Amino acid sequence: MKCKYCGGDVSLDDHFCQHCGRPVDQAQRHRMEMEQYETEFEETKQEALEKISVASGGGFPVGIRLAIIGVLIAALVFMFANFDPYTVHERKEQRAAKKNYDAYIAQMEDYLDNRDYATFSAFCRKHQLDYNKDYRNYRTIINASMYYNSIYRALQELAFMTRDRADRGYYVKELSKYVNNFYEGVGDDRYLDREEDPERVQEVTGEMEADLKVLFERYLGLSKEEADSLRELTQSKRTVLIEQALDKTLSDLTGNGAQDT
Repeated sequence: MKCKYCGGDVSLDDHFCQHCGRPVDQAQRHRMEMEQYETEFEETKQEALEKISVASGGGFPVGIRLAIIGVLIAALVFMFANFDPYTVHERKEQRAAKKNYDAYIAQMEDYLDNRDYATFSAFCRKHQLDYNKDYRNYRTIINASMYYNSIYRALQELAFMTRDRADRGYYVKELSKYVNNFYEGVGDDRYLDREEDPERVQEVTGEMEADLKVLFERYLGLSKEEADSLRELTQSKRTVLIEQALDKTLSDLTGNGAQDT
C-alpha cells in the first residue's frame, strides 16, 4: 500500500507515513471499519442468540440448544478472523467508481487537460482506479501519473532539504526507482491494455515527460541534453546520471560534499 502524499510504502498499522510523516488515511479508515465491524459482530451475535432462544424455547433440550449456539458463535468467529477491511474498502470504492463512472472520467479529463498530474494521481489513488477493470483504458496513464507524482514530491523535498537532513543514499535509491519506473512504464506500447488508445497514451505521457524534464533541469541541474537522453538510457545509466546529479546538488546543499549513508 502506498502513501497518497509521497508514494512511500505504508501499512494499515501505520498511523503516520514513515517517509513523509503525514497521516495514513487508509489506516484511519481501517481502524474505523474494524470498530464498526466489531460492533456489528456483537450485535449479530446477540441477535442470533435471541432468535435461537425464542425459536427453541421448550422445543429442544438444553444440550442441543447449546450446541447450535456454539456452532453459530464459531461461524461468527471464523468470519471475523478472516475479515479483510482493506478488501471491504476496495470493493466499496469499486462500486462507487462504477456508479460514478461518467463523473469520475470528467474529473480525470479535467485534471489531464490542465496537466495537473499530481492531483490526477491523488484522485485515482483515493478511488483505487489503478486496478479497476472499468478504467482499463486509463491504466498506463494512471500508473505514469503515480510515478510522476512520486518524482515530483521527491524533487520538492530535495529543493527544501536542509543540511542536517541531506541523505544521499535515500534520494539516489528512491528517485532512481521512480524515474526508471516511469520510463519503463511509458516506453513500450506492447504493455498497453487492449482497451487503451495508444495515441492518447502517447500524448498524455509525452506531456508528463516534458514537464518532468523541466523539473530535472531545475532541481537536479541536468542539462537539456541530459534530460532528453533519459528515455533512451538503460536503467543503470539513468541511475548513474541521477546519482551524479544528486552528488552535485547535495554537495552544494551541505557545502562539504555529499553525505553517504
